[in-house]
Amino acid sequence: MRMLRTAKTPVDAYRFLVANASEQTRVGAWEMEDLGGRAMRNTAKLSYRLREDESTPEARRGERLLCAARRGELASYPVFWGYPEARVVHSACIADDAPACVYEVRWNPPRAYSAIAVSTVGAAAVCGVSVGIAGGWAVGGLAVFLGATLGGGAGFLWQRNNRLAHARVYEQHRIASLERALQLRGEGEARAPAPGELSATVLHGKYRIGRKIGSGGIGVVYAAEHLSLGHEVAIKVLRGAAAMDGSEIARLRREAHIQVRLDHPNIARVMDLDQMADGSIYVVMERLHGRSLADKMSKEGPVAPGFALPCFIDVCRALAAAHGIGVVHRDLKPGNIFLCEEGSSKVLDFGMSKLTSAESLTQAGYTLGTPEYMAPEQCIGAVVEARTDLYAFGVVMYEALTGELPINAANRRELLDLHQRQVPKPMRVRRPDLPIPAELDVAVMSCLRKKVGERPRDAGELEQMLASIDVSGLPTSYTQSVRPRLAAR
Repeated sequence: MRMLRTAKTPVDAYRFLVANASEQTRVGAWEMEDLGGRAMRNTAKLSYRLREDESTPEARRGERLLCAARRGELASYPVFWGYPEARVVHSACIADDAPACVYEVRWNPPRAYSAIAVSTVGAAAVCGVSVGIAGGWAVGGLAVFLGATLGGGAGFLWQRNNRLAHARVYEQHRIASLERALQLRGEGEARAPAPGELSATVLHGKYRIGRKIGSGGIGVVYAAEHLSLGHEVAIKVLRGAAAMDGSEIARLRREAHIQVRLDHPNIARVMDLDQMADGSIYVVMERLHGRSLADKMSKEGPVAPGFALPCFIDVCRALAAAHGIGVVHRDLKPGNIFLCEEGSSKVLDFGMSKLTSAESLTQAGYTLGTPEYMAPEQCIGAVVEARTDLYAFGVVMYEALTGELPINAANRRELLDLHQRQVPKPMRVRRPDLPIPAELDVAVMSCLRKKVGERPRDAGELEQMLASIDVSGLPTSYTQSVRPRLAAR
């Protein structure tokens, strides 16, 4: 995973192998020769040498199988970019009493401008000869120019699409490695001993901890009461490996700092952040009574437009407040929209948000978020902005109103690819059996445009579009017979 986060080309991958060889073996070391110039684009020369105290005759004889494994590893690196396996020439081997195993690795990336040159020359020749024979060489010369222009353009487009295809393959492998890393970390947390139970204790002399009201992969949420003021609060505590993970602690701090700045009735308030005696971080938030939009959808199916529109308008107001101070949520989904009992809606969990004026918690090109709701630019790790949230909100509204995600796929990697190129059906076409107003369909589909500039200008404009819809006569609930046709989310 770390290699794919830093390597931009296969050469970078081989350099990463050399720089981090000690993580794979303690009995030998890798070296890489700097070939310089154009050769470094598709060639790498590496050598593997045993440590002096490990270079015994027995160890050398046993290196033959290990050498075959090293050749396989070296050949596989270009596959991460969608290229064929590299050709590995093994010119010297430790098993044959050579001082080191020497490997020359060659791979075949797309040749720069080869498609443009071939298509330009080919089209110019075909057009020039064909027209020249029929209409004379003067007309043929013009045909050569036009043919070269059209052929060059076609070659440029072909090469651009080919380059984008390789970039998508690389991004899919990087996402797969991230998912596997998260899975392994989750398995480690599952094997770790459970943290001490906080229920019925007093935290820092201020908060009386009540029952556990929520639990996730990295934290536990407790109901609590402020002893001096008597009001109810919710306390989120990092647990397990997350309590020792600097990145998770940074996310929790980021969430608290951002939500303190976002003093808005449609955003859950954060009131305190502190550290426990064992080093665990906790954050104190307002206690909300109700349920998430995800919970309502899972139990009741599609949300009726009469109920959904006020909720959507509240979310627009929350996003407008966040975007107004340069905060992009980056993980808007039904689970992060809370439907309060008194009728309002609040946006939760700014832990993955990004301040557009500050450095991101993750490096450029590193994708984070929930794939089902990620905008095309977010899927490829490009720069996110306020309208990235509007795309995610469009997916949320589409799913809430129809009971189905606008774009679905067999796996997450395919899903990220489809979000960049597949245009979903309008809601009234997908669910003609539901009373979805045409104006609401237009508003939602405008959020799902692939190009950022074609989406609503900001959350305020989207709020105006939603507020202009006549809600009189729209149902606020459905009968039990209306259920989502796609239950898995």
